[in-house]
Amino acid sequence: MKVIEVSAPATIANLGPGYDLMGMALDSPRDHLRVCLAEGGKDEIEVEGIGGDSISAVPDLNAAMVAGRAVLRETGIRNRSLKMHLKKGVPPRMGMGSSGASSAAGAFAVNVLLGKPLNEMQVLKCAMEGERASCGAPHADNVAPSLLGGIILILNYDPLEVMRFKPVTGVEVVEVAPVVKLADNKTKKAREVLPSAVALATVVAQMSSFATLLMGVANGDPKTMGSGISGDRIVEPARAKLIPGFFEVKRAAIEGGAFGCSISGAGPSVFALSPAGKGTEIGERMKEAFMSAGVNSSFTIHKMSEEGAKVV
Repeated sequence: MKVIEVSAPATIANLGPGYDLMGMALDSPRDHLRVCLAEGGKDEIEVEGIGGDSISAVPDLNAAMVAGRAVLRETGIRNRSLKMHLKKGVPPRMGMGSSGASSAAGAFAVNVLLGKPLNEMQVLKCAMEGERASCGAPHADNVAPSLLGGIILILNYDPLEVMRFKPVTGVEVVEVAPVVKLADNKTKKAREVLPSAVALATVVAQMSSFATLLMGVANGDPKTMGSGISGDRIVEPARAKLIPGFFEVKRAAIEGGAFGCSISGAGPSVFALSPAGKGTEIGERMKEAFMSAGVNSSFTIHKMSEEGAKVV
């Protein structure tokens, strides 16, 4: 039997106006996955760690297992079973790419066990199947940066094509997690509240914000990147109603010196791009704003990471 242990990082998807098209890897936390490739038998997975009791241990419903099986299917491997032990470090349902980290870890690990027969884009497609099993849509904005690291722009889904940028330096990422009641399928609910039609003027403003975000990332300019992050005209206003006090929290971050602020992935966490050394101060301001809205919260400080999934 072959055994490997890998890890994959938390991510923040969308980055404001980059809905389903952008995401960035964080330096922490990470999911850890141990995988054994066995002859015959049945697939099995055990889950522990942060929120582990909320993650399905049914192989067909677990993102890591589904992604790993997709690699076996893609390579034509039959009569093999996967035994997995997943230790969650990325908290589920908080907007930090929990299922994306598990999916990236599952696909990456099995590909390494097999001697890396698949290239990065093939592994990414398999990892996206884990996302499909977890939240119903095979999007790559979380799983791509978790697998590849850095800041990812998805150029095309069919055929799948991505562009990777280096992390922007001299900044901290403040992640504020509010204590709020979540829907059973939080990501699905966050998609359902989005508008089905948008005014042309709003689309033009959104394109401007997205272009600003891209220029900031490409030039390594945190001020420009932050301006783009803060300029979401479509998704953020629709999802803000699911996060009590969101606009007050965003205002507190900007007035406290953040380069930009928006919803972290599908929420309910809120993230801010902070100058290096100011993350704690900005996090406290955001936490106070949540408290004024009657919501308890906690915050953590991160850096963007160039490192994606890796063998431990």
